[in-house]
Amino acid sequence: MKRTFSEFNELIAKPMTQLINDFISAILQVSIFTLIPFAFFLFRKDKTVTFFKYIGLYKPTAKSIALVLVVILISITSMISVALANDGIKQAMLAPESVTGKFKAMGFNSLTIVSLLIMAIIKTSLSEEIFFRGFLGKRLINKLGFKRGNLIQAVIFGLVHLLLFWFLTKTTVLPLIVITVFSTLMGWIIGYIKEKYANGSIIPGWVAHGLGNTISYFIIAFIL
Repeated sequence: MKRTFSEFNELIAKPMTQLINDFISAILQVSIFTLIPFAFFLFRKDKTVTFFKYIGLYKPTAKSIALVLVVILISITSMISVALANDGIKQAMLAPESVTGKFKAMGFNSLTIVSLLIMAIIKTSLSEEIFFRGFLGKRLINKLGFKRGNLIQAVIFGLVHLLLFWFLTKTTVLPLIVITVFSTLMGWIIGYIKEKYANGSIIPGWVAHGLGNTISYFIIAFIL
């Protein structure tokens, strides 16, 4: 009986608890990343624009969706290739404290997959696209112009990922450089597509970011 309870705890109770925690964490992060833009929205001068329009949550162009599919393919191929080419980078991505390391430790099962989807599509991609491209990038571009504004938001995006990855894994310099350069580049590309092809909509960026994270997490955690 004791063994049966232990097996139940390992197979069901712990993963379910983790799933609930991940869902709550995702909702909290999206809420925080949305409340900051909303606070600025309330005190804006232009009262004719809705909040969804303000942060770019509206229908994009068809061309922008096609472009993000190409971005997804290139980003995933690049990240996996880098991980395969350098064992230090691979180990950093699979560190127990990292996102992919956590999923690897949880094991391949239905609860882990749901948790992975929550992390990839809601907690990271949705919250980050709302804040970095929908709010920060749009405000910087309006003030500084596209070239400088998009570059600054991308650099900030990359530096945030640098600090977060270092805080979680305490890894060596090379993986940190790769994470920073990759995040900055992807932030710039998504910002470019948003402004030049998506009519300011963050939906294509959310699609690219969410699917890219989902596939990358899955491959790194369960295949590499």
